[in-house]
Amino acid sequence: MDVIAARKCAANFLRFAHAIDTQLPATSDLQSLTGFGGFESAHQLRRGFEGKAAEATEILTGLRTSAVRIAQAFLLSGGLIEEADTLTAKSLQAALADLETPR
Repeated sequence: MDVIAARKCAANFLRFAHAIDTQLPATSDLQSLTGFGGFESAHQLRRGFEGKAAEATEILTGLRTSAVRIAQAFLLSGGLIEEADTLTAKSLQAALADLETPR
């Protein structure tokens, strides 16, 4: 693949991954809700919303990971091995930071 085309394609997927990054804090915040009242039905409703937020976070995280992997594939297809390796290293550092973040 042409180097310029590979960089442009990779950049598109990295922009997509960044856009997802901006949404992840919102879905994470929604995993712990208050203000639903004391009735059992309110607790069930709260748990349902929190579960949907957890699912959304998981889906968005997977989508972000996939976008970064596709960007890496484009870089590799353009022979940009060092750039792909740098992207891989950044992804690993982010994953490690996520594991170290208390929940």
